[in-house]
Amino acid sequence: MKVHMYDFRWIDRDTVEFQADVNGRFGKKPLRIGDTLAVEVCSDISCAGSCSEGIWKPCPEKTTGKAKCDLCKARERKDSFVFTVFDGFDEQHLSPSDLDKISGPHVVYLALFDTNIIKVGVAKKTRKVLRQIEQGAHFTAFIAETPDGIKARQIETLIRNNGLQDKVKVSRKKDLLMPEISDSEGKALLEEIFVQHKSIFSEYPVLKDFLLEKSEFVDWDSVYHLCEVMQSPKSLHSVELSQGESVSGIIRAIKGPFLILEIPDEFIVLCAKDLTGMEIDFSEKPPGLNLSTAFQGALF
Repeated sequence: MKVHMYDFRWIDRDTVEFQADVNGRFGKKPLRIGDTLAVEVCSDISCAGSCSEGIWKPCPEKTTGKAKCDLCKARERKDSFVFTVFDGFDEQHLSPSDLDKISGPHVVYLALFDTNIIKVGVAKKTRKVLRQIEQGAHFTAFIAETPDGIKARQIETLIRNNGLQDKVKVSRKKDLLMPEISDSEGKALLEEIFVQHKSIFSEYPVLKDFLLEKSEFVDWDSVYHLCEVMQSPKSLHSVELSQGESVSGIIRAIKGPFLILEIPDEFIVLCAKDLTGMEIDFSEKPPGLNLSTAFQGALF
C-alpha cells in the first residue's frame, strides 16, 4: 500500500512510528529494533498536511515541491509558538492557553552530539527521556529542574546568550551518529560545560536555586543499539532515496531520525525525516538497496 508520509516519531524508548496519510485518513506504522523494513519512494515531494491540537488535516492546497506548505506551517505554528519562540522572559504574545502548555515540572539539559557539538535545551519532565532520543543526543547531562516551563526557558535563554547553541541541524547529525568519545569523557565534558555556565546565575538567585548541584548524566547507547553496528566489519553508508529508489533490510539501530538497516553486504543509514511529503510504498521487497545513482556518501 502507498502512503503519503507526514512524519516520523519516537513513541517510547523501544518504538518509533511512521505517520502518514492513507487515502485521506491518518495512519501509523510502528517499528522496533529487529523489524524488517522495506521503503520505496514513489513520488516527488508534496505537502503532507498539518496537525493541530492532535487533529491531522490534509493540505487544502495540495501544494507540490514542499513537505509543508506555508498554510499548513501557519496552522501548526499556533501550537508550537510557545515551544519554539518563547524565551521565558517576554510573555506579551502568549495567551493563557499557551502558558498552560508549559505548565508543570520541566528539565533543562545539555545534549552532546560530538565533542564540539553540544546544545542546551528544555523539556517537560514527562518527556525527559523521549526528548533526548527523538533528537538523537549521544549523551545528556540534566542540569536543572523547574516547577514550570517559564523558568526553564529563562535558564536556557541565559545559557544560550552565554554562547551555547540551542539547535543542531539534522544534516549535521547525520555525520555524528557514532562520535569517538567514551562515556567517561562525555560525562566530564558536559560537567565542565555546566560549571562554566553556572557563574552567569550569580545575578539570578531565584533561577540558581533550580540548578542541580551536580548534573545527571545519561548515555543513550542502550536505546539506540549502535554497538552491534559499530562492532560489525560491514561498511556503513548513508543514502537519500529519490523517486523509484528503495531499500529493504533489518532495523539494527535507530538514533534520532536515523534508521540503520542491515542488508546483505552492508549497513544503510536512512534519515526518516527526509521522506516527509513523499509517497512511500512499504510493501515487502527482497533485502538490498536499489539506487539509480551512486552512494551519496560513506560514513565508515
